[in-house]
Amino acid sequence: MASETIPHIADSAESTRRQPTIAVDFDGVLADYNGWKGAVVLGAPRGDVVQVLRILRDEGWKIVIHTTRAEEHIRDYLHQHQIPYDEINKNSAYRNSGSKPVATVYWDDRALRYTGNAFDDLQHIRGFRTWSGRQ
Repeated sequence: MASETIPHIADSAESTRRQPTIAVDFDGVLADYNGWKGAVVLGAPRGDVVQVLRILRDEGWKIVIHTTRAEEHIRDYLHQHQIPYDEINKNSAYRNSGSKPVATVYWDDRALRYTGNAFDDLQHIRGFRTWSGRQ
């Protein structure tokens, strides 16, 4: 039995036909976050983020909520606040063997984009602060 090869998104002609997907970080992007206060203590939804997710949904994007929290802790929150999403912590349209869901874009308050030169990035890494000023 031959093993299945999982293509990288950029390696396949099919990738140009894939639905654009955004993986949105829950704490600090979708919901306010002021440090860990417990599994069921969730910050208020960020209205601007919810509005942008609705725009993306109307444009045909798939929305994956990406979080270190357990799915059962945020599912009701998403429904209660009418936040559009398709999946939590996975993208079933693109199978992979890792825990990070495959996406076109990752929207995260703790992200730093690789510039192509790690030494140029080093100072940015050392001085990194989230948009709210936390490290």
